[in-house]
Amino acid sequence: MKFPREKMDIASVYEGKSPSHGWLVLDISKLELEGVSKLYVSLDEFESLKQNKGKEADALSEAKKLLGG
Repeated sequence: MKFPREKMDIASVYEGKSPSHGWLVLDISKLELEGVSKLYVSLDEFESLKQNKGKEADALSEAKKLLGG
């Protein structure tokens, strides 16, 4: 599902936590999820996840090279 841009926001603080990149806020209030109206994603965690995925891809590529693939 492509998430509509107008339902996205950035917050600098959530539950007293202020990661350096802030929080991605996804407004899902129109979806019928009991008790859930917004999702908060730490952008610092997102950056860390992206970096780790890059490392995994590099490791996989290196392993393929070593195995002749």
